[in-house]
This record gives sequence, C-alpha cells and structure tokens, in this order.
Amino acid sequence: MKRFCTTRMSTCQSESTVRFNQDFMTLFILGKGGGNMKRALFISVLMLFLLVPANVEAQSAPIGVEVDCDQSTININVHPEQNQPVTIACTVTNTGSFAQDISLESEVEGNDFSLTLSEDSFDQVAAGEEMSFSAVFAASPRIPVITEDFTITGRVTSWGMEPVMVPWGQMNSTGQIAGTVNSLPYSRMDLEVSNPSARNIEAGEEATIQFTIFNDGNRIDNLEVEIVNLQELEDAGFKFVSDPFFRATVNPGSSSDQGDIILQAPAEASSEISVQVELRAFSKLDLDADASEVSIRVNVAASSGGGGSIGLDDISTMSEDSVAIIAMGGGGLIAVIFLLIIISRLTKKAGKQKIAAKEAKRAAKAERKANKAGRKGKKKGRASKKMAINEVDEDLDFDDLDDLDDDFDFEDI
Repeated sequence: MKRFCTTRMSTCQSESTVRFNQDFMTLFILGKGGGNMKRALFISVLMLFLLVPANVEAQSAPIGVEVDCDQSTININVHPEQNQPVTIACTVTNTGSFAQDISLESEVEGNDFSLTLSEDSFDQVAAGEEMSFSAVFAASPRIPVITEDFTITGRVTSWGMEPVMVPWGQMNSTGQIAGTVNSLPYSRMDLEVSNPSARNIEAGEEATIQFTIFNDGNRIDNLEVEIVNLQELEDAGFKFVSDPFFRATVNPGSSSDQGDIILQAPAEASSEISVQVELRAFSKLDLDADASEVSIRVNVAASSGGGGSIGLDDISTMSEDSVAIIAMGGGGLIAVIFLLIIISRLTKKAGKQKIAAKEAKRAAKAERKANKAGRKGKKKGRASKKMAINEVDEDLDFDDLDDLDDDFDFEDI
C-alpha cells in the first residue's frame, strides 16, 4: 500500500487515508454550497465518518487531541521557610486531519492544592501541530502529608477553516493526562527550657535543667535532645546524675513530656567555676533539618577553706559580683590593718607618758621621806613620854601606802 508523507507534519499517511480525507473535504464543500437538503445530508454523512472508522488504516480521524506533560507525580515542599510552587512543562497536539480550536481545563481533588495553566485555549492548531504550555502546582505551607489526584484535559471545540462546532463528548474530541500531587514531610522543632536563667550552686551540688520539645513539623517525629559540649563538662569535673540525653516521639503541633537533665558540680572547687551547658534538639527522621539550640549557664562557688590562689585567668572567668565581693573583702582587710597600726602607736605614746608620771611621783615621794627624816632629828629633844607615841606614828606612815600604790599600778595589768 502506498504511503504519502509531508515535511510539515513529519508524518506519513496511507493511500486510503488520503483518499478518505479528500472525499471528506469534497462532502464538506458540497454541504457548504448546497441548500438545506444538502447540508442535512452532509451532517449525516459527517456523523457517520466520525462514529465509524473506514478501516484500521484510518487512524487519522478528522478530529483528535492529545495532552502530555514531563511529570505526572508532583512533590511540593510545604516547609514554612522553603515552600515554593512547582512548574511542569506540558504540550497539546492536534492529532486530527484538520485545523482545530482546542480548549484546556485542569482539576485537582480537595482544597489543599491549586493547579493553574499558563494557557486556557489554542485557536486554529494545524493538523499534527504541537503547542506548549505550563502547569503550576502550589500548596499552602504547613499542610499535613497528603496525596491528591489531578487531571489536565484538552478538548476540541471546533475544526475546519470555517469552524464546525464539535459536540461535548464527541469521539476523539478530548485528550487527558492524569497524575498525583503530594505534600512532602518536613521536620521542625522548638526546644523550650522552663527556666533559662543561670544556675548558682555550691561544689558537689546538683543542677536540674527541665525542658520540652515542640514538634513544629507536619508529621509524627522522633526527636532527641543532647548535650553538645558533654566532653568539655566532664573534663571540668561535672558528672551527670541523669542520662545526658532525652528522646520522645511527638505528634505534629504538640509538645513532648517534660525532660530532665541533672548534672553534679565537682566536689572541690579552688575557685569559682562558670560553664555553659549547650542543649541541642534535632530530628532522628531528618538529620538535615535545622536543630533547635539553647544554652544555660551554671556557676559553681569556690569551696570554703580552699586556700587556692586566684590568678588572672581565674579572675577573667569570674562573674562581676564575685570580683566585687573579693574587692570589698580586700579593702576591709586593709582598713583593719591600718586601724591596728594607729592603735599600736597611740598605745606606745600613752605608755611613755605613764612612765614619766610614775618617775615624777617617785621623786616627790623621795622628797617627802627626806623631809620626814629632818623632822625626826628635831624631835629627839622632846619629852621621853612622847617618844613612844612618835615612834608609833613614824612606824605607821601613810606615805608608805603611796609607795605601794606607785609600785602596783592597775593600768599595768
């Protein structure tokens, strides 16, 4: 059987197909130029041609349309910071024998996705000609993980140079592509510490950090909290009373149960210790997802009686309050030493004055004794009966009590 090829359409047609098209055009011209009877006859024959193919080789029907796209499965990222529409390339082809007007329609199930076409129709598409358009799929951020079906349909609305309308649902008048659109799962979390303030403890005491993890993703997620600087804390002498991690399975839009991480300060601290405990929450299902991190400061006071000296490195790690306390203590100590020096000097001066007073007092007493001795010599000539009385008087001399007072000074005690 002979076949006829055309360069424009890059297709080949059998001899019977060509004859079919020629006969069809002849009927079309006769029907157009005749009266009502001829037009009725033409329409009847036209319907017969459309409904009943001449033979297997009559693949090139008068009308036909085909729709194709480069993707039939569409995946959309609905992460709130990464949500973007997805665009695919599509074509509509006139598979009929005559020029056609083709309309385009799209449909997606449900209300979670939208589908928009760059073109809604093409006019006078030549037989075998292919026209391009794009389809844009979009979804709102944060929607759950779901899958919905979509369709893109091309329909021949009319054909011929002077268009003949084609009834809806006419054979070969529609072409369609179907597929699915999916929202992708994503992981997102928020680590929430109940008390983010610094922990101030003594050597050997425990500090407790309590927290929850909020699942801000769109699926059930396996979340974990770990201590990033675990080795650093252990090297500094800290021990963990609890596990240094926390794991939980959390529904989307919900928080985990409360987690606790308990660490114990070193038993001895020669100087104040100040460290950061760095917590990190992440998804076990998506290790590439952004983690949530929180840092808590823990201050450990120096052990009492530690006796350790404080160097410049120690001072640089101390808090402002600790430095202020040390400065106040040093200033107070200097003031006490200065006061003791003043008291010592005043005491020495008072002692010298006391010694000078004692010496003067003793000199006066010696002078009094000398005067008494002179008076005793004058009294020897008096009457003998008074001698006994004078002797008793001399033996009981009250000046001797002054000597006793001078020798025993209560201030010396």
